[in-house]
Amino acid sequence: MAAKEKFAEPTYLECGFGELEYKVIKSEICCRCGTCEAFCPRIDHVENKPALVNYDPLCGLCFTYCPRTFLDMGAMESKLFGRTRNADEALGIYHKAVSAQAKPAQDKAQDGGVATALLVQALQSGMIDCAVITDRDGEWKTVARVATSAEEIRSAAGTKYTISNSVNAVSEALEKGYKKIGFVGTPCQIQGLRKVMLLDEPYQFGQDKIALLVGLFCMENFDYDALITGLVKGKFGLEPRDVARFEIKKGMFRVIDKTGKAHEVKIEETDEYTFPGCGPCFDFASELADVSVGSVGSGEGWSTILTRTDAGEKLYAATLAAGAVQEKAVSEKGLALAKRLAAGKVQRFEKKSVEMNVSGIIR
Repeated sequence: MAAKEKFAEPTYLECGFGELEYKVIKSEICCRCGTCEAFCPRIDHVENKPALVNYDPLCGLCFTYCPRTFLDMGAMESKLFGRTRNADEALGIYHKAVSAQAKPAQDKAQDGGVATALLVQALQSGMIDCAVITDRDGEWKTVARVATSAEEIRSAAGTKYTISNSVNAVSEALEKGYKKIGFVGTPCQIQGLRKVMLLDEPYQFGQDKIALLVGLFCMENFDYDALITGLVKGKFGLEPRDVARFEIKKGMFRVIDKTGKAHEVKIEETDEYTFPGCGPCFDFASELADVSVGSVGSGEGWSTILTRTDAGEKLYAATLAAGAVQEKAVSEKGLALAKRLAAGKVQRFEKKSVEMNVSGIIR
């Protein structure tokens, strides 16, 4: 019996990196999530984008698990949740929606600090044996790290607001032998990892070792060079090392310097700094995560939590039971606001998909 008759072959055998480069990278719909770099030793991050650094055997994997080549949300929802979302589920499928806040409050945490609390609880309970987190250097350039202690997780708290190929650090976790990997990241990063986890392709390359996905709410993200040069330095006259944090509140993008002074512009005035690859993204609330966390919908110092899978539900319940977070009901007004933003992102996705000639991504 011939090998191809005995063993299943990858669906996209002849769609290698060349196809990925042509359809995604050169057309600027690449979201720089780092998924292709994480799971293929022949692809590296070169000049801030994925690049082939070795022979391409046309295995098809990089093309298959990229969230920008094709993404059928209905099919993925069916595999993950056993059903597709209803028309009124603008934030995706979830078990529970609450407002929560970490206890005690974390100095570096953004809003309620719940994403950090969840990862710490997952690590301490043994649900995960490491967490891939996104930290930053002194110039606010993102740095993905593999954290193995509560202190390392807490030290990287806070939103960075610029594009990061954080999924790439999953490869580091795999190389170090970790078997229960947790990950926190943006919707596109969650899409890439969930696509890897739900693959029907006959390859095993570590996807079974991804144990937890904590997703963040995200309307858009920014290009580091454009944001720092155009806004931080150009408009506000600050050096990145002078920035204490970034935040988005009440329709304003705010840069807080280390003296505590806030420099702000209307969020619509930041369009020129938005990363182009954010255009063909419809996902506001990380709909494929185990649990999603964001500030929209909750009050000052609180986070909105959406538990989606059984794993996410159990983790949040354990974190609450341990006293690491406190909760209160999320208001209908707050949820309505989050749903409006989610709908707005879908509308932008539809517009940008036409402008950027994107096909194969189905909401």
